[in-house]
Amino acid sequence: MIAARALAVLAAANFVAAFALATLLAPLTTLAQLVARDDPHIVTSIHDFMLAHTSVWVWNNIALALLARPCWLLPVAFGIVCAGGATTLASRPSLPRSHRRRS
Repeated sequence: MIAARALAVLAAANFVAAFALATLLAPLTTLAQLVARDDPHIVTSIHDFMLAHTSVWVWNNIALALLARPCWLLPVAFGIVCAGGATTLASRPSLPRSHRRRS
């Protein structure tokens, strides 16, 4: 029950963050543009780190795909996953209670 509530809170926080990003920034601001606002060289640093520690396939097919999407899409995706987890955990049947009387 506690895990379901924690996932529900995480889902709500992600949806609020996504809404804030979608309304406060330009409509088509990509994740790469958002990350590069603070440090223009961070995307190349991420590229170098990923090529050193993972395969080229991960950079080309996963990281570049995420960096090219709108910045609000990642929090929405995490929010959907957390909401699904919360719903799944909350819909599980509870443990059967003992019908014995306690004295």
